[in-house]
Amino acid sequence: MITFLRELVRMPPHELEQFRASPVFPLRVATAHTIPREFRAAEAYQLEPERFRHLHVPTLLLLGGDSPAFARTNVERWHAALPDSRIVVLAGQQHIAMDTAPDLFVREVQAFLSEPD
Repeated sequence: MITFLRELVRMPPHELEQFRASPVFPLRVATAHTIPREFRAAEAYQLEPERFRHLHVPTLLLLGGDSPAFARTNVERWHAALPDSRIVVLAGQQHIAMDTAPDLFVREVQAFLSEPD
C-alpha cells in the first residue's frame, strides 16, 4: 500500500505520514487487494463525452492542487463532458483530501450543496 501511494499516486512524504496515522488507513490496507481490479476497470473505461451532453446536473469536481498531471487531465476531461460541472482546486492537496484535509473538503462540498439551483 505504501509503495502504491508513494510511487503511483505520488503522495508526498508529509501527506503519506498523515494518512498512515489516520483511523481509515487500516481499512484502506485491508482493501488493498482491490487496487489491481480498480486499475483494470479505470484503464478499460473510455470516456464518451457525447453520452453526457444532455445531462444537466450540477456536478462538483474536486481536484487536488498538488495532484499529478494525469489526475488534472482526467478532471478536465470530465469537466468538458459534463455541461453543468465546476472544478474546485483544493490547494496543497492531492487525491485523498477527504482524509488529509477533511475541513477543507467538507467546506467545499457544503458550499457547493448550499448554492441555489
